[in-house]
Amino acid sequence: MSERYARLSALPENLYSVGSPVIIAAGALLKDNQTGKVLAQLKIRNIQNKIIKAATVTLTPLDTVNQPLGTPVDHQYLDLNAARNMDFGQKVPISLPDAATRAFSATVTQVIFSDNSIWTSSGTPWEPLSAPVPLLNAFLDSELMKQYQIKFGSDCKFVFKAEQDLWYCSCGALNHQSEEFCHNCRRTSASQSGLDLEQLKADRDERLQREAAEKAVAEAKAKKTRKLAMILVPAAIVVIVAGSLIFGSMKNSSAYNNAADLLASGDYDGAAAAFEALGDYKDSADQAKQAMYDKAMALMSYGESGSDEGLSLVLSEGEAISSDANLSKLYYQEAVEIFESLDTYKDSRKMADSAQYYLEQSVMAGAYNTVLEQLENGEYMEDYIDAFWTLMDMGDYEDSQGLASLAVSKIFECIKEDFGIGDDDRWKATYDAENQLVTVAYNMSPGSTMTPKEFLSSIDASTRADMEASIQDTWYAFDDAFQFYLGIPCQVYYYLDWDSGDPVFTYAG
Repeated sequence: MSERYARLSALPENLYSVGSPVIIAAGALLKDNQTGKVLAQLKIRNIQNKIIKAATVTLTPLDTVNQPLGTPVDHQYLDLNAARNMDFGQKVPISLPDAATRAFSATVTQVIFSDNSIWTSSGTPWEPLSAPVPLLNAFLDSELMKQYQIKFGSDCKFVFKAEQDLWYCSCGALNHQSEEFCHNCRRTSASQSGLDLEQLKADRDERLQREAAEKAVAEAKAKKTRKLAMILVPAAIVVIVAGSLIFGSMKNSSAYNNAADLLASGDYDGAAAAFEALGDYKDSADQAKQAMYDKAMALMSYGESGSDEGLSLVLSEGEAISSDANLSKLYYQEAVEIFESLDTYKDSRKMADSAQYYLEQSVMAGAYNTVLEQLENGEYMEDYIDAFWTLMDMGDYEDSQGLASLAVSKIFECIKEDFGIGDDDRWKATYDAENQLVTVAYNMSPGSTMTPKEFLSSIDASTRADMEASIQDTWYAFDDAFQFYLGIPCQVYYYLDWDSGDPVFTYAG
């Protein structure tokens, strides 16, 4: 069986126009092999701190030799809530009018933020950004890369690079020139931009020489110690060893007690580090694992309550999260990582599975609540389309199937508004046929109490003929509409409930 959609072309990745608050991260042109229609899809990424609530793009259709084909097409993304580094638009197909379109160009012409401020394009070309350069690719020397990480931080993976009015931080994050600090790691651009490569090499060489000298001194000292030990009288050895053991034991005992106090106070990370520093003293190794186990169990408890009291266990000092963040998800994610790292310690494997289950449930619950909000307060078709696809991914969670039917019904209501004001004769026939209103349900719905065939067999021949004519018109109209908006086939039936006088709607798969 042939694929439903064929990819005709794609945009270069990460298109950017100087001063823009977004990049076009990706774009593709698709052909629907069933309808012949050509659709474009864009993935747009917010690269600044304001939340985006709407954006307008202009697409220019191109023919096989990249010449403009007809007039440009404008499309508006509405009711967004896109924070920094979030993508939008990737699930929204944009229909292009000419089926001969084989390529396209795209620009973002306007962005509206949550504070109602507006950015408007100046007309600067949209051009692809170069990819960040990994340190090892730039230096071709692992020791030089290590020296760079000693200087700037172990999380540095890329070379600092300025491009247009942006800069790539060593951590890989993209920032505007107006931003002194990286929004991800808080390093300054000034501290990275003036890299003196020759000085970095000199620092590397000095470090390697120092490490070699320290190693030589340590080896010589060890050799001297071994020689001295061989000539000492047994009595002196006993005295020295005994004194060393006593002093070491007292020191280790104090450190052990301090680590235990940290654990009792809830400083799990501090306690784990303190126990690990004690090496094989008493049960320090097990206590270090116990500290992390206790932390994971505490996270499980906070995950159940969703309280913000456990944020200190998952956030670094000075780090903040949005007020509507899914806290349970954060707690369970951290708990999964800890239990997996503990592996066979106690019941960590079992607890990792349990934490993973609750993590998935918290993600589901968050998505489900978002869908409920979209279905209750949504005003635009994109709200309901997003809700529909989310519910499709959720399977049989809660009432996902029933809500998916509701989402499709709301999508249909929007489609009715779009097409009802047009001149399409098939839709006009639907509205004029004795006011027989049609509502759509998708094939995953539980079904109806009477099939169209049963209904048609229950009415007289004249009414049946009229109904069959209306159904034929409606069938193709709605099938086209759903393929356009959702990319799925949907065959539509409807009939009237003579007892109530209300229309009854079903879906066929």
